[in-house]
Amino acid sequence: VGNYRTQWSVIPVPYKTFSLSTDTRLKINRLNLKNDVPAIGLIVNTDNSGDSRFTTTQVLMSLAYIKKLNKDSTHFISIGIQPGFTTKRFNTSALTFDNQYDGDQYNAGLSSGENYSNTKITYFDIGGGLVYLWKKNQRTQANIGVSAFHLNTPKQSFFNDNNIKLDRKITVSGLIEFPVAAKVDLMPTFMYQKQGLFNETDLGMFGKYYLEPIDGMATAVSLGGFYRLNFQPIDGMTMQDAFILVANMDYRNFNVGVSYDVNTSKLIAATNNRGAFEISVIYIFKKPIIFIAKKRVCPVYM
Repeated sequence: VGNYRTQWSVIPVPYKTFSLSTDTRLKINRLNLKNDVPAIGLIVNTDNSGDSRFTTTQVLMSLAYIKKLNKDSTHFISIGIQPGFTTKRFNTSALTFDNQYDGDQYNAGLSSGENYSNTKITYFDIGGGLVYLWKKNQRTQANIGVSAFHLNTPKQSFFNDNNIKLDRKITVSGLIEFPVAAKVDLMPTFMYQKQGLFNETDLGMFGKYYLEPIDGMATAVSLGGFYRLNFQPIDGMTMQDAFILVANMDYRNFNVGVSYDVNTSKLIAATNNRGAFEISVIYIFKKPIIFIAKKRVCPVYM
């Protein structure tokens, strides 16, 4: 998986985020797991923002276990943990400070008066999550998950202040997919996140149109949108934050998606409604196995 995002392109130094990840199921025959499946993954995120080139880099490993809950092959639960390391750094060379004003003009030769204990910190981080999946067939399914990040509330001070810690983040998300026509599915979805005093809610809907399969693999295009609401801790109000347009396509072993955020918050004056552009590319190295239930309970009508 590759993902690229650029945010607020109209400001002098846009925020940019890159992400690379991979995951796979594991076949460990000696464990005799039968229908249960362990999985492993790796994700690398890097984010760059502002004149100080404040950079956050994460390297995280994912370990998961997927368990079938019933003989009917419709109910599954997956539990995972995600340990890793995060590095944060900044550069003061492009910054200006009040102390560098000599009374007449800016003088880069004057001391900034700032003393940083560090301009780079690294800390261990760990998160985890749980997902429930109900899957009737390839086009009728639902899932809901909850995850928690920064469970160890790592210290993140550049001044060796042990009281400055990263708040835990809780995320709850869900998706339902169901057909409404021979070649059309609807997919309502939601996500709620809370960290410290801040929280946001994303509500969305996708429409998925199936084209003719290619080499036995589903080919489809999806269009949809999300609306993001966030909580302002200063005035205690929930504000409209952004409207997000999304397009997606499944083609052979590829899944390609693009999205654009239309800013609707108070930041409009600075961004002129422009938000963030994002593109993602997923490549599946092995042809996915079409879901076929091994058993089905046949209802008895009496």
